[in-house]
Amino acid sequence: MEYQTLNNGLKIPTIGFGVFRVPDKKECEESVYQAIKAGYRLIDTAASYTNEDAVGAGVKRAIAEGICTREDLFITSKMWVQDMQNYEMAKQAIDASIEKSGLEYFDLYLLHQACG
Repeated sequence: MEYQTLNNGLKIPTIGFGVFRVPDKKECEESVYQAIKAGYRLIDTAASYTNEDAVGAGVKRAIAEGICTREDLFITSKMWVQDMQNYEMAKQAIDASIEKSGLEYFDLYLLHQACG
């Protein structure tokens, strides 16, 4: 697996698995699980995809079955534009995404389609 090093020293896999256009919860969970099983270690979702919960379920399943540890994975999500109005809204959006996913943290949380 090839990695790139981010400015903060974290290593992100060069190739990842994204779940855009996978709104079906069972399909998304199974897809994430199978991707991890196949060797993917970067999983990308977003609040606007409405599947952060299914991503978290797929990740937890892979961990529970001993395929990987949480530390082996790099999970990204993204804040949707309506939540970028101020600090409090952004903080609430991040907290909501983490809660929906059922994971303790995201490795990277991005601004989705930020416009200036």
